Amino acid sequence: MPNALESGLLTATALPAGQRAYYEARLLENLRTKSILVPFTVMKEDFKARDTGQIVYTEVFDTEPNWNPFSESTVWLKGAQLDSRSLTIDLEIHGDVLKLSAYNELTNYWNNGDLRGLVDGKLAQNLVDHLDILARNAFLQHPNKTYAGGKASRKLLAQTDVFNPDAAELVRTHLEENEVPGVATVEDGGGQTIVCVTTPRVIHDIRTAAGSDWLEVTEYAGAQHKFTSEAGSWAGVRFIKTNRLRLRNHGAVEHQTLLDGAVVPGQGAAQTVDKVYSVGQPGSTRYITVDDMTGMEVGRYITLSDQNASVAGEPITELDGTQETRRIVSIDANNKRISVNKPFLKPHADGDFVTIGVDVHASIFMGGPGVVYGVGERPTPVLLPVIDDLGMIRRTAWRGFLKMALYRPEMFEVAESGSSVD
Repeated sequence: MPNALESGLLTATALPAGQRAYYEARLLENLRTKSILVPFTVMKEDFKARDTGQIVYTEVFDTEPNWNPFSESTVWLKGAQLDSRSLTIDLEIHGDVLKLSAYNELTNYWNNGDLRGLVDGKLAQNLVDHLDILARNAFLQHPNKTYAGGKASRKLLAQTDVFNPDAAELVRTHLEENEVPGVATVEDGGGQTIVCVTTPRVIHDIRTAAGSDWLEVTEYAGAQHKFTSEAGSWAGVRFIKTNRLRLRNHGAVEHQTLLDGAVVPGQGAAQTVDKVYSVGQPGSTRYITVDDMTGMEVGRYITLSDQNASVAGEPITELDGTQETRRIVSIDANNKRISVNKPFLKPHADGDFVTIGVDVHASIFMGGPGVVYGVGERPTPVLLPVIDDLGMIRRTAWRGFLKMALYRPEMFEVAESGSSVD
């Protein structure tokens, strides 16, 4: 007699409360250990917000002491005044679903009843990627970003506007002057420090700068005493690396054209990539077609973005969740066809933008939590019944009622730059 998991009859509401709590904890544990940016947010849970759709996050100001002396006849004091500020967070529904045919080898997760393996594997990684991007986008909404080379905006950045390592010392000074508490360190006994989350390329540029005093993480911290993906230290700032802050093609537009025909998930990958990989599914279309091949070269990266979320000739916005970036591996110039290194995994409409631009590297210097992670319902796994006509599509999903919201911009600074190139 097949169990409910194998037969596909188990629904989200049928999952026992104990199992639901367990697998929810598995998702959150993966988020805690694998994400880069989410741990630097402050979490505000309000489960009543599941009904209202809003969370009000309130902060009480410190008092201002009056240090004038009193006369001996003073009887009553005016007292220290308390006041506050607040942020209303309008929660959003976020989630995703994995859909696999009963004949797909990954369906062994279901066939063997290994729900934990599925949750810890692809479902958890989807959640980590999703929430880390939401946190990144919230941090990058800082109202007073700076740009390398003295530029006034992201659009004006050139690839040669490399991050100046001396800026780290200046940013640290700014944050200390604002009396930010610092990020709690992971050493035994605690402590506070300034942390910068940035890209591997920016860290490379700091390491190789003239007169560099870069310290590798192994020179000052044991293996158990470091942040996830910590690389080293410069000017009293500890640096963490992640490619999530490399925004490919998000700077000044160099070349831009339009898709000539819609792109479906699974389309676009070359048959063989790097003379090694056989990519994609048999029978899939191995190319996309564009209006204009100007600037399209093997090895360059292109970004597909929604025509309704982007503006022609303007930098791509990281807030467009439909975008995908791929490396060109072959070109059919006569037919205006491009093949890339892996399939596009989202649908793209006819007329969507295909852009090549300056890569933007963001560096987030944090002296405290500047983004609130508002939660009305924690990310939780959802098991769905098999309902297709042939009873062969297995589905599992996660969902959450949440939002990452900018709150205390004085707690951090954001610098955007170009970078060195090989």
